[in-house]
Amino acid sequence: MSIRLDLAGIARREWIRWGGPVEKIDGQRLGFTHKRMEAQHPFWVYVGEYWRAAGSSLDGRDKPPWSGAFICYCFREANAGDRFPYSDNHSRYMAAIDGGQHPGLTLVDVATARLEVGDLLWASRTGDECRRPPATFASAHRELTAIRNGTASTFCSHSDIVVDVRPGEVDVIGGNVSQAVTRTTYRLDTKGQVRDGRRSFLGVLKNAL
Repeated sequence: MSIRLDLAGIARREWIRWGGPVEKIDGQRLGFTHKRMEAQHPFWVYVGEYWRAAGSSLDGRDKPPWSGAFICYCFREANAGDRFPYSDNHSRYMAAIDGGQHPGLTLVDVATARLEVGDLLWASRTGDECRRPPATFASAHRELTAIRNGTASTFCSHSDIVVDVRPGEVDVIGGNVSQAVTRTTYRLDTKGQVRDGRRSFLGVLKNAL
């Protein structure tokens, strides 16, 4: 099996370990056993595993956002080796990929990308600890170039792994989504491109590994 499909399989495995919480296409949330599942045992232990995959000593009982660590964990478990630039910050690994140094991984505009299993769906986010994020793929590309050049700091964003694509719908799994590993269903148009206003989507990491 390819790394791309293994990546989706690992994400599904982790989602099952968390009991299968979901956010449906209408925004309804089901299967969350606690307001902060991440703080409950054994879930914080799993978060600690994700942090170690990102090269951190955090044990899962800490407060930093861990969605990037989850992505690192899934790529390591899928045996991506050095083909993925591991970082717990989404904009930092996206900057490395955008620089063209990781064959098989390509960052493209969400407005034109057809989603496939094993891709990453990337969105900006805001927060108290965040500077203003880019609003478009073009501005994100400029920001990523500046991050690579050391002339800009990272910005807050989030990525989910595409695990299933159906006519009009895509299922993605990500970490630290409502404080759990969550499967979310988004709307697609007839071209298989995401068209859903619940997040400010920037790009798609096309995964040919």
